[in-house]
Amino acid sequence: MSHYETMSQKQKLTFLSFILIVALACNLPNMPQQTTPEIQTAAALTLQAILTPSLTATTEQQAIVVNNTSTPTSGPAGTITPTYSVPMLTLREQTNCRVGPGQSYDILFAYLKGVKREIVGYYPETNYWVVKAPESTTGECWVWGEYADITGSYWVVPSVTPPPTATMSLPTAPAVKWEFNCDYVAGQMEVSFTWTDNATNETGYRLIRNDQAVIDLPANTTAYRDLYAFTAGEKVLYQIEVYNITGFTRSAVISVMC
Repeated sequence: MSHYETMSQKQKLTFLSFILIVALACNLPNMPQQTTPEIQTAAALTLQAILTPSLTATTEQQAIVVNNTSTPTSGPAGTITPTYSVPMLTLREQTNCRVGPGQSYDILFAYLKGVKREIVGYYPETNYWVVKAPESTTGECWVWGEYADITGSYWVVPSVTPPPTATMSLPTAPAVKWEFNCDYVAGQMEVSFTWTDNATNETGYRLIRNDQAVIDLPANTTAYRDLYAFTAGEKVLYQIEVYNITGFTRSAVISVMC
């Protein structure tokens, strides 16, 4: 080891002070008697850097230790598997189940309120759902979503293409019964009709009086009461008409006279 490396701290200070004095003396001819702040600062920083090497090393070592104690990174995130539940349709009221999405398709049968069926397809243009139907020969039928609650993972249900529209047959005419009462004081006739709903593909019913439509009634209607202001001896002719997109069929003519 050299003589310089074995110098004590005090010896180092004495030696550096001597160097500083010499450096300042060399600048005396060109400078004022008072040492400039820049030279004092440079000399002081040089002296501080030499006298405190152990402090700098310690600081750098501490910084390295801090960097090496970082929190270990976690492993790959777990895969989230979405839950799935069977898409179901529950009817809020009695609804027809058809061979296609709309009134231009034949009615296969009518489901009662509360019936639940699994959904297998969707036709968004007319809000019709294809459901599993054990009552159908094909195992499926189409239900309008207006009167149904949809639950489960219905968003995974595929969109479907409707079958070709078939020419719908005319609905079967109803068998009608009636009774009437004449109020001669008020000049009013009351006629009550009841009939058997023989059709399975009707859009609705109409009351026909003297060959003119009086009122439109919904599909599956089976009764209606008509009030008519009559003239004594007047004959009034009635029929119950059932209709769909293809056309209509009427019951036999009912003749009433007060």
